[in-house]
Amino acid sequence: METKSSEINGNIMNKLSKLCLAMAVGSSCAISANALALNIVLTNDDSWETTNIQLLKSALEEAGHDVIMSAPCTGQSGKGGAMSHYRPVSIDESQAGEQEFCVGDTDTSVAFKDYVEGTPVMAAIYGIDIAAKNVWGQDPDLVISGPNEGNNLGFMNNNSGTLGATMAALSRGIPAIAISAHHNTSSDAKQSQLVANVVVDIVAQLVASQSSGAPLLPAYTGLNVNTPEDMNNHLGYKFTDVGWNAGAEFAFSEDLSQQSTAVYYMMKRLMEEGMDSSEAQVEAVALLKDKKGLAFNMGDAGDTNQNSEGVAVNQGYITISTIDGNVQAARGKVALVEQRLVGLE
Repeated sequence: METKSSEINGNIMNKLSKLCLAMAVGSSCAISANALALNIVLTNDDSWETTNIQLLKSALEEAGHDVIMSAPCTGQSGKGGAMSHYRPVSIDESQAGEQEFCVGDTDTSVAFKDYVEGTPVMAAIYGIDIAAKNVWGQDPDLVISGPNEGNNLGFMNNNSGTLGATMAALSRGIPAIAISAHHNTSSDAKQSQLVANVVVDIVAQLVASQSSGAPLLPAYTGLNVNTPEDMNNHLGYKFTDVGWNAGAEFAFSEDLSQQSTAVYYMMKRLMEEGMDSSEAQVEAVALLKDKKGLAFNMGDAGDTNQNSEGVAVNQGYITISTIDGNVQAARGKVALVEQRLVGLE
């Protein structure tokens, strides 16, 4: 099923119009708009300073929602469900007046054994347990994790900090949406804004279609949303399955200087430290020469199903997959495996 953004907006406006007409004469239609506002905890795994999360917070607030940002202080990509238990962790509350908090140590001079990173899961739970209770006195209506700088698709979702934070919220029974964009949003604010607009539209449609007294999403159920590279010319929305296709596969490299993505990220770090691009490229290659490390190679994990999110997003669709935290296999597979193990005593 595919739906254009304009159609979603039209449905929302129709719903709002009906609400306004149903109200008593002289009442303000702003009351209806306020009824659609949510208390939202916003997190991600790329830190609280990324363009993506800042633009999304602004877009959600402009749409009337009350937003608390609770994200890691430093980039935590690929941390999945990682967390530190029973260890003191620093919370930066310097932006509390803006309802922005970051979780985790940032002083790298601290001994490794004492350094506690604020993982995406920890940041999400801080937002739910502490910040939301202090600001609203209750759980948020919705948790949004992202937008991530890079798509999270197929089997790669198991390793994603974006999805890890989403699952933490779902485990509390709180509706949650994971949103992941193409990595071009790390340097292109226009693309970031278009992604933010998509998230606002999805939230608005969920609220506008919500039945009285019903949850925003079914219990323990969330959405995994991915946006394509060119948001100016996307093909609309497509409801998909997670599938296995992540667009790439893990691979251990003997020489990271031969991996263009590794060189890109090293260049990015060097340029942040003041190098120009040509100098940073030479230095990045030198630093990575003959260094071993994990990388990614293009691949589909044997999954070319047209309904898999990894296939559809690369075709140019905005994909929406319905997710939950259940790793239970389908009953057909269970029966086959149980038949093989029936002799166990």
